[in-house]
Amino acid sequence: MSISFAVESYSFIRDEVAPLAVAHWQETEEAMYGSQTAVPMTHPMYEAMEQGGVLHVVTARVDGVLHGYAAYCLSENLNMPGRVTASALALYMSREIRADAFAALRLLRWAEDSLRQRGVSGIGYNSPASRPCDALYRRLGARITETVWYKEL
Repeated sequence: MSISFAVESYSFIRDEVAPLAVAHWQETEEAMYGSQTAVPMTHPMYEAMEQGGVLHVVTARVDGVLHGYAAYCLSENLNMPGRVTASALALYMSREIRADAFAALRLLRWAEDSLRQRGVSGIGYNSPASRPCDALYRRLGARITETVWYKEL
């Protein structure tokens, strides 16, 4: 299986990404936050981020069919003026391409290169407690810098 990676416009992949986003939610978030129907896709927000130049989406395709994505929000680091950082918004790969043990690593390395070309100096990675990505992030050379807790209000 040959996986290709590319930076793509959210507005271009919007409809195509929806079924993957539902699968992503069901696999990683539903146990903690409930059904995806309670949390609809926030297309207008993603589109506004894209129009503002702060959304960066890298896709993974097999024979032209979308099988995964890594999405980032870009911003100037408020604590380090002049440095643009990327915050990981979403990472998902279909079960089919997860059969390739290194597919996620290749996707993220490709994404890092594309972010570097945009002038990004660092990436904040996160992963749901239900499916930790610690080993993957360590393999990329990332280090743990903080722990995030969440409380529903």
